[in-house]
Amino acid sequence: MTDVKRDPSVEAEKREYTHAEQSSQSDDFDPKNKLHLDESNVNAKLANPLAGIPHAKIEEQALSFAHSHGLSEHADLIRKGALVAQDPLGFDSLSQLTPEEKAELQREQTHRWDQPKTLYYLVALCSMAAAVQGMDETVINGANLFWPQQFGLFPDEPGRGRDQWLLGLVASAPYLCCAILGCWLTDPLNRMFGRRGTIFITATLSWLTCFWQGVTNSWPHLFAARFVLGLGVGPKSSTVPVYAAECSPAPIRGALVMMWQMWTAFGIMLGFVADLMFYHVKDTANITGLNWRLMLGSAGVPAIAIMAQVYFCPESPRWLMGRGRYLDAFESLCRLRKTKIMAARDLYCAFTLPFYLIPANFIMMSRHPHLAGR
Repeated sequence: MTDVKRDPSVEAEKREYTHAEQSSQSDDFDPKNKLHLDESNVNAKLANPLAGIPHAKIEEQALSFAHSHGLSEHADLIRKGALVAQDPLGFDSLSQLTPEEKAELQREQTHRWDQPKTLYYLVALCSMAAAVQGMDETVINGANLFWPQQFGLFPDEPGRGRDQWLLGLVASAPYLCCAILGCWLTDPLNRMFGRRGTIFITATLSWLTCFWQGVTNSWPHLFAARFVLGLGVGPKSSTVPVYAAECSPAPIRGALVMMWQMWTAFGIMLGFVADLMFYHVKDTANITGLNWRLMLGSAGVPAIAIMAQVYFCPESPRWLMGRGRYLDAFESLCRLRKTKIMAARDLYCAFTLPFYLIPANFIMMSRHPHLAGR
């Protein structure tokens, strides 16, 4: 097979992994023996937690993992994936891999954005969720020019301080809800319904409350609708970036997780576009304030797309593993990775890394207590 041209950045990363492996002296390390890790190799373990473990030990542990977690039919793949996980850039030296598998792994390093369509479908879902977040934040700005007068509030007039406070209260109601309820509901929702279920529930709440805002008839009514909107805003903003991170491959994970901020900003722009689009809409014989009602309701349109799309995406492999569903996690990773050897590698990484990093972090915190507060 013809040698593939090496990427200088890949070679540099490979040298870093080699250095970390040489720094580690854990030949008899067992991932379930958390007390084995000592201070002298903490940094090496954080850089490459599997470095220094003999291949025979890695293979034994990988096969044990596969047979004890319902993955017996994929045991050979898990075994090879574990060897790749030990040194992701040193797979050329592994005799256990076929030439085709080595070529696939090399291509992953040189063509990082060559990913399955399913992954980009998931990226589109997370981007849409971020855009909904941005629209929920900004459509109220245009509506604030109209609804106060219709509901008997005149914040621009002298001596109407109470009206100014009420205007601010209604505008900030979603964030008030996020602080009081939303942040506390994020973990229970994720535990019970998973990443996809939480995104579906919050998107449904966003859609319903946007429609609700458009049919309100008083400022307390509008406040109530926007307060409930916070139940969709808070958990969604906490779940979507985590979902993206847990599903993304390591070479492009940072870029895909960062898209939350970018597409939220895009949604902020869309919110102002909607405000301008409906600004001059006239009232009808039966509807007063049609323009601001359309502004607030427009943010619910992309939420419908999220509701329709989310269950066509695979569930987070990490969440599935946390529920003991390792076979489902592997199948999910197979949809999110180009090849099965990559899926096996990432599955084994996700399973073993907590055993290595938790004791390493504990030692770092005990030696440097000031870091614990950062």
